[in-house]
Amino acid sequence: MLRSSPTSSEPPKRKNENIFAAVINTLLHKEEALVGPPTNVRVEATSNSTAVVQWDFESQKADSFVIKYMHEPGNRMDTEKWKQLPVLSIDKENPKRFAIVSELNAHKPYAFCVLAVKNNRQGPCSDPPTVLESVTPTYMVQNLRVRWKTSGSVQLTWDYNGPRNVGFYVNHTGKKDYMNHELLEKTMSTPGFGHDLDEKTREYLWTNLRPHMMYTIHVGVRTLPPGARKYWPQEVVTVTDPTGPPFVDVPQLIESSGTQPGQQMIRLTPATEEYGPISHYWIIVVPANYSTEDVVNLDSIDLEKSTAEKRAQLARSLSVSPSKKLKRRAEFSEDRSHPKEKRARRATVPGAYVTARLSADRVRQFYRNNQPFVVGDSKLYDGFTNYPLEHNSHYRLMMRAFAKNDVRAKDSFEQRAPMSEKLSRMYSDSLLTEPFTIKSALRGASQKSSPWVGACIALFILLSIVGMLVCWWLRCNKKSAGRHPRHGSITKVALTGNIMNGGGMPGETSKLLSTSNEYGRQIMNPYEQMNGNHHMESSLDLYPLPRSHSRTNGYAPVPVPLPSLPNNGNNMTTVAHPAVPIAELANHIERLRMNNNIGFQTEFESIETGQHFTWEHSSAEMNKHKNRYANVAAYDHTRVVLSNVEGYPGMDYINANYVDGYDKPRSYIATQGPLQETFADFWRMVWEEQSVTIVMLTNLEERSRVKCDQYWPTRGTSSYGDIEVTLLESVHLAHYTMRTMRLKMIGEPEVREIKHLQYTAWPDHGVPDHPTPFLIFLKRVKTLNPHDAGPIISHCSAGIGRTGAFIVIDCMLERLRYENTVDIYGCVTSLRSQRSYMVQTEEQYIFIHDAVLDAVNSGSTEVPASRLHQHVQALMQPSADQMSGIDMEFRHLTTLKWTSNRCTVANLPANRGKNRMLSAVPYDSNRVIMHMISGIDGSDYINASWIDGYKERGAYIATQAPTNETARDFWRMIWEHNCPIIAMLVQTQERGQDLCSDYWPLETGVQVGNLVVEPMAEYDMKYYHLREFRLCDIHTNETRTVRQFQFMEWPEVGKPHKADHFLDFVTQVHNTYAQFGCTGPITVHCCSGAGRTAVFIALSIILDRMRAEHVVDVFTTVKLLRTERQNMIQEPDQYHFLYQAAYEYLAAYDNFS
Repeated sequence: MLRSSPTSSEPPKRKNENIFAAVINTLLHKEEALVGPPTNVRVEATSNSTAVVQWDFESQKADSFVIKYMHEPGNRMDTEKWKQLPVLSIDKENPKRFAIVSELNAHKPYAFCVLAVKNNRQGPCSDPPTVLESVTPTYMVQNLRVRWKTSGSVQLTWDYNGPRNVGFYVNHTGKKDYMNHELLEKTMSTPGFGHDLDEKTREYLWTNLRPHMMYTIHVGVRTLPPGARKYWPQEVVTVTDPTGPPFVDVPQLIESSGTQPGQQMIRLTPATEEYGPISHYWIIVVPANYSTEDVVNLDSIDLEKSTAEKRAQLARSLSVSPSKKLKRRAEFSEDRSHPKEKRARRATVPGAYVTARLSADRVRQFYRNNQPFVVGDSKLYDGFTNYPLEHNSHYRLMMRAFAKNDVRAKDSFEQRAPMSEKLSRMYSDSLLTEPFTIKSALRGASQKSSPWVGACIALFILLSIVGMLVCWWLRCNKKSAGRHPRHGSITKVALTGNIMNGGGMPGETSKLLSTSNEYGRQIMNPYEQMNGNHHMESSLDLYPLPRSHSRTNGYAPVPVPLPSLPNNGNNMTTVAHPAVPIAELANHIERLRMNNNIGFQTEFESIETGQHFTWEHSSAEMNKHKNRYANVAAYDHTRVVLSNVEGYPGMDYINANYVDGYDKPRSYIATQGPLQETFADFWRMVWEEQSVTIVMLTNLEERSRVKCDQYWPTRGTSSYGDIEVTLLESVHLAHYTMRTMRLKMIGEPEVREIKHLQYTAWPDHGVPDHPTPFLIFLKRVKTLNPHDAGPIISHCSAGIGRTGAFIVIDCMLERLRYENTVDIYGCVTSLRSQRSYMVQTEEQYIFIHDAVLDAVNSGSTEVPASRLHQHVQALMQPSADQMSGIDMEFRHLTTLKWTSNRCTVANLPANRGKNRMLSAVPYDSNRVIMHMISGIDGSDYINASWIDGYKERGAYIATQAPTNETARDFWRMIWEHNCPIIAMLVQTQERGQDLCSDYWPLETGVQVGNLVVEPMAEYDMKYYHLREFRLCDIHTNETRTVRQFQFMEWPEVGKPHKADHFLDFVTQVHNTYAQFGCTGPITVHCCSGAGRTAVFIALSIILDRMRAEHVVDVFTTVKLLRTERQNMIQEPDQYHFLYQAAYEYLAAYDNFS
């Protein structure tokens, strides 16, 4: 924005000369003006001395503009003598359309006009001039500032004292320049994101931001309808904190005959500075028997301590003293242990040490000059002596890259995040190199000795290798609690293990079982997979697990001993239900499902209820009113005990129980939906247990019955006892709502932030039709909940049914990360010993099995948007059978079956003739139902399905192209379901076949049933046509406007040649929907309503999720669509196109490169 001071007009001349000059000037300007005046000039006061002037100018190009203005103009409308402010622009092709005029007099009137300049010739000024009655800011926020920030979030606050009945809007754009790992300068920018806020909001938390990105954030005032308008915003610029780089390349071992004894040559690659400038690197030596899981994320202080110990040992053997710098570091690391911080630290890795510290400039120099680095050259590298490696020893190497932390140090204290905000890690690790051996210096002498010595050495080496392989096999197969997924540059993809072998992404191959299913696809443990992005893991682990965080009190092993539980009259004291290998899980479930689920029924009914435990506190008279249901009590031995309040008996009681997780005791708290009289107790429990995640699995009201009272504020701040709860943000998505809340104990300075996730897609009766949306929700919960937080608090209404299902599924998925078996029966039995009746119904028990099987079958296919390019490159690599990873994903999609889906209505005799293809008909559960016409069988049927979007349930209707017989039903559906937009992805004729009827009128209106459809306008937009129609109900005379977008570039065979054109088409459809404030579903059709239609809807969902979460999951998106309509995405080309379009969308913005 330009803030130049205005220039004064020329001094006055004699009257005659002035008149003559004005006449000549007017004549010359009329002859020489090359451009017309700007239009729609708007002026707003932004302070008591400044105003912003905006205008439109679209008809002709201009080189620049000039603003003319006059203080207290009165009737002086001769603009020749007004002050002038040139508006210059760097971009001559697109000059600015606004400017800030400064040095104005407060509370005084001003008149403004704007003229355009072309080839140094001024055009006429806008007429009439625009008058600002008073330089007084009215609809303007004040004191916009950044309260605090992290690497991924910015907390904004502002003041506002203007007129009421308004709201606020916020938006941001981001940009940064950085050097990538190939030392190329890159520029990254983010498209604009915005939100509307209500009048009471005075702060906003931007999340999902990118590290070390310069964000320009605007906050402005908007008036509400009617007459809605957005006023000029205030602006603040901030840079998010840096973090360690997204990945670090593993050092490359170099074989060289010139290497000295005790040395190993390596080649180093610098890390990308996308997440912040790199300060330096550590070269770390690790004993060969350690794996990446053992050392990645090893605390730097612990590593320095082990380095000091190792160096002291080496120094003694070489009679050399460790450097003073390293000694100081070791002493400092000892002083860093604060007894108040009881956070358990992992033990050091014996034998691991830092051998060199290299500056970022030095590593870049190595890379540019293709110069190797020699480990063990005995030189000093910034305080670390690079001692020779020991002879006949086995090693592995890794590199740790550190981001510069002086950026955070420069931030003012006010901008630092509160203690409750987890700071990002300032370093990242590479993977480990392959093991290598340092040969003996006496190799030459050994070769001269007798042959049997050489044979013994060879035999020894062979035995050592065999021993290492045996140890490695044992480590991979044992069910150890010490093996935990870590952060770092680890990348695993779903569906195939050999996809990654072709390169493209630094990482390990997926852990696979040795079995294959009937389709030849290898069965794997899906939660052993990680995508390498430390912000959003593909596995459910987002935070490093401390080594002390081992499995100490999981659910009981199988067979489950039940000596103290009632046995329903039987003499058995043990119920033998062995764990099920995941390779056999599908067959196991099929056996339980036989004969109308008789296996599930028998197994579920055999699970003990655990009712022999006591619940004296729940039944105490003083506490009975705190129980939502009289028969759902909290067991005494696992109940959550709140802090006592002196003089108030029973204040320590809440109907809640601790529940153990798979690898951690008290991982969850299962509780009832809070009552109004227990709101204060609930929030006190959240505070005292230091929980940061609340999972809600019910709606407030279901089937006209109150299931839970609203215990959080609708907006602003509410107090519940001693806890103040402030709603910061509420994001409503198709299947769940995510709320961000701030907690504060009255009278204490500490402030905490929690996430409240409410799953809104659980039906009023029974269980969800498909587990995929629930698994997506569960993954979001785990992503947002750090491992060092308190228990996840989960509740439904009673806190036993849906809550029990949630906990069992989470435990089983957690188990899959360490074992290749599941034990649902044993887990439910264990849960029922901690809270009564956990997993309430047989339906829920079956749903748990279906959810776990769905997770096993599909794996983890989510990838960070920033890694999409490398992910696609890896998926494109052909396997041994010449099938790429993308093709394998699609083939696997075609094998998935959903037994709960039925299509009986579509196949009724009255409806079969309405279907173009019997392989693309709607499921009964989500078909579009129309009003029944009396006396006409099947008149409520149309081949159309409700499809959920990313943000809304039923955001789309997927339907086949109308036939001549069903065109009347099509328009009736458009009217009855208030569809404002039709997206058409087919021509009426392709390859000589009629694929769609001409269901719309071309020139004059036609009557279709009770509707009149009248064409209003048609626009040719190069690669799509836009048609507008007016629909009128002849009975009520109600009219509506419907817009049809027809994409014209889909070839008769294959996929669109230009993804950017289709992306623009999808964007235009949704922008038009938003622009006109539409509320109904978008109707999408091709010929079948399943192929191209699915591409449009899937891409819409993928782009929405990409913008909101910065992740891409094509496989899960398509799988979800296939649960809503048959055969969505019909061809491999269409599936490929989704990946192509998603990548081109990112590349167009250079947003997540």
